[in-house]
Amino acid sequence: STGINAEYGYYITNNLSTKMSRRGKAGGKYDRRMSFDDVKDERMLVMVDKLCVWMGGILDEKLNRENLIPQIRNGALMCKLASEIQVSVDEYVGKNDEAGPLPKRGPQNFSESCGNRSMEARENVMKFLTWSRELRVPESSIFSPDDLLKLKGKMNVVNTLLAVARRAKECGMAADIDAPPKIANAFKGLEEKFGKKFEHTATAFGGQKQALKETDMKLSSTSPWKIVQQKIDLILQLPGKPAYEIFRA
Repeated sequence: STGINAEYGYYITNNLSTKMSRRGKAGGKYDRRMSFDDVKDERMLVMVDKLCVWMGGILDEKLNRENLIPQIRNGALMCKLASEIQVSVDEYVGKNDEAGPLPKRGPQNFSESCGNRSMEARENVMKFLTWSRELRVPESSIFSPDDLLKLKGKMNVVNTLLAVARRAKECGMAADIDAPPKIANAFKGLEEKFGKKFEHTATAFGGQKQALKETDMKLSSTSPWKIVQQKIDLILQLPGKPAYEIFRA
């Protein structure tokens, strides 16, 4: 029986170690610092959503509250964002002689596949912040590298990205983070999700305006409501006559 117990104990040990290794590969225990579950201010959550839509549209990435911080944590995606904005900055400088000092190029030689806590990640973040300062983002809106790398202040990171977005708009970038979303876009993908047709709804909000159908509110002389209305008029005009005699006529 000793051998069996030893074998059983060996199996349990291996099973636990396997679970631990799998959890480590998946990124470890759930860390709410990387989500926005603890943010109670609905206005801030709306801005996070707008930021995700704005960045996702520029970078062709699917970003949301759950994956924004994990996706940008090593700084590479922010450097890519800066490179995309730099294209608009270059065009803006070329068309405006009084544009003032602006970055001449986006972050260079950043690492795309580095770990979140590596030195390469810190260098990526520093390159993005240097570029943001050259874009003339106010220093009060610049986050500290540890706000992202050590998850000390994710809302500070969001605040910096929002400031970058607004500076990008001022430099002529077409993507506007403060623009109201087109309602028609809200219906895209609903057909795949629910298996129903929503083209008519999207067209109603996003298509050309059509004249509303006009309805005649006048009652016809033969309608029951018209007869009742006539009887009431008689009551009002002939206060001395009993109402039951008027309706009996």
